[in-house]
Amino acid sequence: MKIAILHRFPEEEIKQTNAAFPFINRKGVDVLTFKAFNRVSSKWKLLKSFIWIFYAQSLIKKYYDVIYCDDSFPFYPIFVKMFNRKSKVVLRLGDFHLMYYTWGKLYKFLHFFERIGWKMADEIYVISKPMATLVKYEIGDISQKVKIILDPVNPDDFIIEEKTENKKVVMFHGLLIKNKNVDVLLQASHILPEIEFWIVGDGPDKERLETFAPKNVIFFGWKPFKDIPKLISQCDVGVATRSTNLGNQFVVTSPFLQYSVMAKPCIVSRRIVFEDMGYKHMFVNALELAQQIEALIDDKTEGKKMREYILENHNAKEIGDQIWNALTQV
Repeated sequence: MKIAILHRFPEEEIKQTNAAFPFINRKGVDVLTFKAFNRVSSKWKLLKSFIWIFYAQSLIKKYYDVIYCDDSFPFYPIFVKMFNRKSKVVLRLGDFHLMYYTWGKLYKFLHFFERIGWKMADEIYVISKPMATLVKYEIGDISQKVKIILDPVNPDDFIIEEKTENKKVVMFHGLLIKNKNVDVLLQASHILPEIEFWIVGDGPDKERLETFAPKNVIFFGWKPFKDIPKLISQCDVGVATRSTNLGNQFVVTSPFLQYSVMAKPCIVSRRIVFEDMGYKHMFVNALELAQQIEALIDDKTEGKKMREYILENHNAKEIGDQIWNALTQV
């Protein structure tokens, strides 16, 4: 069976957005991507993402039984299906890009075309039950082509090391953009001056955030993926915050999985997806975040419980097998 994977990011970076990718790749697939992609620069990311809509199809030089669009960026699957009608085209929706960056009439206009891509797809893999409910409603799914395959994390990439820092540390890592709502973390740091707050990452919002951060906040800047587990090992609590943007309501996000698999308690902004899980460590404002931090900063059991849950439900090898089995049975 001939299978191709399409993704904007270069092959070595895909696992940062889908940790199951290496386990699918080793099965024997063709990986079709950009050779370079700058995820930090908003200007170049937007430009290359727009180009991807039309460029992706040009990478397909031969017949494939299945073309797996692992990148959830919209529109490009329309052209992939149009020019490869004999192939099965499968989408993986890891998030809703249009909800993040557009709203109102513009969103409705662009979403009209996004839905066309969803309807043209032979199957759609979504990463949460609330996401599945929404997509099925949007396309009137009666063929059961929408399948839930949870977001993965690879425990082999996140080896637990002994904590050597004597101080109490709260950590956030990710791209620094307004959609991440890191402001609320800085507000909480004012409430808890005795705790050190680590912000790991870079992005267009970094300079603004630094201007009003108190002394107990440390900005580490961008760190390579391989260094993230070492930093997580030295923190006591992780925070996976997002804005109230509707697109954030359906995704657990990679940082939540990464803190949890390393047995660190993780506090998340209140979202539909976590309410569906019955997860209790959520907040809606800085005061609630500070209260959650105080409750978990010395907790040695909550992180261990979440690690067990993640290994059972989000293990990248098992998720990779689920995706592969689904692809070979389309």
